[in-house]
This record gives sequence, C-alpha cells and structure tokens, in this order.
Amino acid sequence: MLVLALALASRRVALVAPGLVVIGGAYAGFFLVREGSADTRAPLYGAAFFLVAELAFAALELRAGFAERGLLARRVAIVAGLAFGGIALGVVTLGAAIIPLEGGLLLQAAGVAAAAGLGIALARLAVRAR
Repeated sequence: MLVLALALASRRVALVAPGLVVIGGAYAGFFLVREGSADTRAPLYGAAFFLVAELAFAALELRAGFAERGLLARRVAIVAGLAFGGIALGVVTLGAAIIPLEGGLLLQAAGVAAAAGLGIALARLAVRAR
C-alpha cells in the first residue's frame, strides 16, 4: 500500500504497477498462512483491487490536465459496471467451484458455462468501452 501511496504522491505512473503487485502479493500471501479451501470474499476483493487500480491511474491522468465534458461520468459508469460484472463473474465461478460433486456433472457444467458466458460478455463490454 505504501508503494502505491508513494506513486500517487510523487505522480509517477511507473510506480503504480509495482504498488499493485505488492497489494496483490499481500493477498496471495494471505492464502499461505490461511487454511481452508476457498475465500468466499474473493469476488469483493477482486472488484476492490480493480477499483483501486483504476482510481490510481485515473488520479494520475487527471493531474495531467482537464478531462473533456462528460468523460468522467462515462468513465465512472463503465468502471462501476465492470466492477459489478466482475463481482457477478466471481460469484458464479466461486459457486461452480464450491458445488459438491454430488450436485452432478451436469450442474457443474452449467455453472462453468455460465461463468464462461459472463466472462465473454464482460470482455465484449470492455472492448466496446475503448
């Protein structure tokens, strides 16, 4: 977190990615010391990580100059939509991973297909947003 704060305070875009790596590494390290199968809060952590990354880069971009009219509102809507879509995709994927084998292969296949379909839809939305 400190590296990301330093990147924002010093206005250095090159330090944002290492700051995000440190934050992601801390979350990955959490699994080394934690026992259990799956973190049910992972979709929320993923969305929060995405929002932190987007806000960090947006803050540095806005310091460089003024945004055109309406750009900020569009960007907020797109980023919020992608974050909520990421949560939905994470919940579906986590649900498919947690379903016990007694649920049947067909039910698991349906969950995986739903997760893949949502992933494709989010990818198309991201491409259109560019």
